[in-house]
Amino acid sequence: MLLDFVAKHKKDLENIALSVRILGMDAVLKAKSGHVGLPLGGAEMGTLLYFAVMQHSAENPNWINRDRFILSAGHGSMLQYSLLHMANYPISKEEIIQFRQLDSLTPGHPENGHTVGIECTTGPLGQGISHAVGMAIAERMLAARFNTTNNEIIDHRTFVIAGDGCLMEGVSSEACSLAGHLKLNRLITLYDANNITIDGTIDISFSENVQKRYEAYGWNVLHANGNDFESLAKAMEKALEFSKMSNGETGPTIVICKGIPGKGSPKWEGKPKIHGNPMTAEDVVDAKRHLGVQNVEPFFVPQECYNSAKNLIEFSAKKYQKWEKQLSTTLHLWETTEPEKLKLWHQHFNKELEVEFSKQVLSNAKGNMATRVSSGKALCELAALNPQLVGGSADLAGSNLTTLPNTTFINSKDFSGRNIHFGVREHGMAAICNGISLHGGFQAFCATFAVFSDYMRPSIRLAALMKIPTVFILTHDSYAVGEDGPTHQPIEHAAALRAIPDLLVYRPSDTLETYLAWEKAVNTKNKPTALLLTRQDLSDLDSFLTTPRESYLVKESLDKGAYIVKDFSENNGTKAIIIASGSEVSLALETANILEKETYQTLNQNKVKLSIRVVSCIAPQLLSDNPVTLNNLIPKEIPTIAVEAGSTQSWGEIVGRDGAIFGMKSFGASAPAKVLAEHFGFEKNKFAKFVLNFLQLR
Repeated sequence: MLLDFVAKHKKDLENIALSVRILGMDAVLKAKSGHVGLPLGGAEMGTLLYFAVMQHSAENPNWINRDRFILSAGHGSMLQYSLLHMANYPISKEEIIQFRQLDSLTPGHPENGHTVGIECTTGPLGQGISHAVGMAIAERMLAARFNTTNNEIIDHRTFVIAGDGCLMEGVSSEACSLAGHLKLNRLITLYDANNITIDGTIDISFSENVQKRYEAYGWNVLHANGNDFESLAKAMEKALEFSKMSNGETGPTIVICKGIPGKGSPKWEGKPKIHGNPMTAEDVVDAKRHLGVQNVEPFFVPQECYNSAKNLIEFSAKKYQKWEKQLSTTLHLWETTEPEKLKLWHQHFNKELEVEFSKQVLSNAKGNMATRVSSGKALCELAALNPQLVGGSADLAGSNLTTLPNTTFINSKDFSGRNIHFGVREHGMAAICNGISLHGGFQAFCATFAVFSDYMRPSIRLAALMKIPTVFILTHDSYAVGEDGPTHQPIEHAAALRAIPDLLVYRPSDTLETYLAWEKAVNTKNKPTALLLTRQDLSDLDSFLTTPRESYLVKESLDKGAYIVKDFSENNGTKAIIIASGSEVSLALETANILEKETYQTLNQNKVKLSIRVVSCIAPQLLSDNPVTLNNLIPKEIPTIAVEAGSTQSWGEIVGRDGAIFGMKSFGASAPAKVLAEHFGFEKNKFAKFVLNFLQLR
């Protein structure tokens, strides 16, 4: 029983909480920057989780069945860094001293992949708890695949500490609503309801009844004194009971923890300014003395605090050792009794798993169709090869074409499927999929219309920052959405996505490019991918060519950004280059065929014929980062025209000052797609006229 454990080890827990307060105050003071309110006010919450509740191991911090902890209130990062330090994770006191300094392991907000023990990069408020929902989904999905009645090798929990700001942000509403719908009872959130934000007490902007709100979501709501170990343990015991129930019996749990921000500081306890302002050196000394610390030297932690931490960490380590033995026995048993399950296990946890389309599949990747249709076909082919792929759409599965065959949609009682209904929750969906990818065992994809990537952008940016392989499927990628009008027609969105560092943004032009972009996405382990796909049918590029493209050239373009679809003609005429992406590549080829059939007159009355190279640029941001490839494809001395049905901002570095860009500088309009193509000039005769005017030919 947790209450018995807390009663037996109360002094140890108090010592660890004291160390958290000491290190939190000193680190923020030295940095002259940071948030000390949470390390002071949340010390008991964090200590109880790390040293009495969670199963985790500093020796093997990435073991599969560890409990996940996410500090959604990431501004209070010194709470987690102090706990990791005391729990013997590789965060030395020197790293604590270097809090918020360049190259330290203790940046201002927790960063996954940068610091061992950090499960999720939590910067923007609300993102942490939303990513945690994805982790809780992943746990249930793995449990459905590998657990049996007598052998539960996946049974961990996901814990969150969230603050008032996390619950105010809209993304948490979306994610927590879905968590309640799916009854994710192994998700437990401690809500630090300390009544303050940066601007003051929360009643200036936040007066809703959180209990009723979360009850309406389908959550269990408990209450505790956030600064009292017995009160916290009593609530946590009940939350853990909920977490042991079968799927569909009850929902997640939120414990509303009323605590005192700045607990331990006689000057700042309970005052809003403690949230985000460093204490003075005198304030820190006064607080240490108030807490009973004799040695007030900076960063001095009494030895009894370390002794207490060591005592309790050994208890947690036994959980890991027991599970490792259980896993080894299970895998050995499966070798003879369930070899297919053993194979599936290794596939799910093979971080280097790579899949590729067969030559036969690629040779059949042809035909005139929308790239969203090509994407749906490619996804289904890949899902058959890679069981890690799971995901869904924000209520647009029929349009995004993301439903995987031969499997089901998960629900509150059955998580064995691979499809997820996210509902109309784009913001929450993206964060949840990041959480699934972070958890391990899965690679998540999610989908909506490209224009709604605005709702997803914070989570897409975090995926890139964390270098995780979530795939964002963004269909209906231009004015060709048509009758829905300018609210649904993305114009600036491709350029905005390409501006995100470490996000692979592919806008394929036909079926072959789409298939290979998908193959690249699922095999890229350290970056997310955004696929920009059309609603309207596109022509197969090979239908314009005398010789079909070699698939390896297209494949190479996924790293280089572009490749030559049609090279200069043999007529030795005046050379020009048209470079395009997505739906405009076929427009470029049609236009080139028209232009090369005629003889033109220059301004000085010379007669010339045109010889045009067409370049398919699936990823302009990659091409501009590859100057050698760029110069080979587009020599500076040859006039170049870029064309894309969207903002022109991605193309200036590619065509240079002497080039031309044909794009859009206005929003779309409501009309059929073909009417809009004519209206905006994305039609072969109108575009041909633009090219001739640029080349000053008539």
